[in-house]
Amino acid sequence: MALKDFLKSKLFFKHLLLIILSFFVLLILINLALKLYTRHGKEYIVPEIVNKNIDQVREMPEMSLFEIVVMDSLYKEDVPAGTILTQDPSPESLAKKGRKIYITIATKNGDIVQMANCNDMGLKSAVQALVDRGLKVGTILFRSSEDVGGTPIVVEQRYKGQTIRPGTDIQTGERIDLIVEVASTSDFVAVPNILGYCEADAEIALWKAGLNVGKKNYVGDVDQTHTRVASYEPANTRVCIGTSINLNLYNNTSRKYEKELERFHKQLEENAVQEQIENIEGLEDETPEE
Repeated sequence: MALKDFLKSKLFFKHLLLIILSFFVLLILINLALKLYTRHGKEYIVPEIVNKNIDQVREMPEMSLFEIVVMDSLYKEDVPAGTILTQDPSPESLAKKGRKIYITIATKNGDIVQMANCNDMGLKSAVQALVDRGLKVGTILFRSSEDVGGTPIVVEQRYKGQTIRPGTDIQTGERIDLIVEVASTSDFVAVPNILGYCEADAEIALWKAGLNVGKKNYVGDVDQTHTRVASYEPANTRVCIGTSINLNLYNNTSRKYEKELERFHKQLEENAVQEQIENIEGLEDETPEE
């Protein structure tokens, strides 16, 4: 049979149809194989495990789908050892079976570091020196001195009521009390804008401003990512140096957070107006009569 006749024959078209069908069948088989290999369509919701104990999390039925990998461990005050601090991927995201979930957990004890030398430092520099070593400020005590200019100067550092020397071994997370000399203990300082700050950053800002951290009130779920300052007390723009500022910490994913922020902003505005009136009245009282 000539080639020209073969190309016009039914046999040729039959073979061509078989080749095309075979090609599509092969594509379907390859696609199915890829789906099985990549577990396509088998994605699961990642549960929220932050603030849970790692041993309890490992026993959760839904966690049998994933692999937990501890990437880091940190000491965090008042947080039980084994508590999960962070997770990746984030909660509610989708992941395939066998996906690794990387976590950071809290440890029982902090690392050992050498105590900084805060003596003769300005207050802001001293606070930063402590924070850089993983330490915290306990109480800042102020006393008047004629030898001090406009910058508060640290004259003594104490740990649990006793003077602690620079270079002494100390565990991270511990609190150091600072004795600070100022020109006058009746000086007023501006309260830093800590609204929306996480707990740690708010503390540092207050310490550097010459203020103490008072009581903390937590509203909603507490976690490092979403717990933020929504208001504080006293709600003044300026307070006496050394004043303790109480913090109201809200979970910023809740509606209560936005409502508290709005309420507090209004209160700040009202208090600022009242402060201006009191300052004007004070100046008028000091004006000598002719």
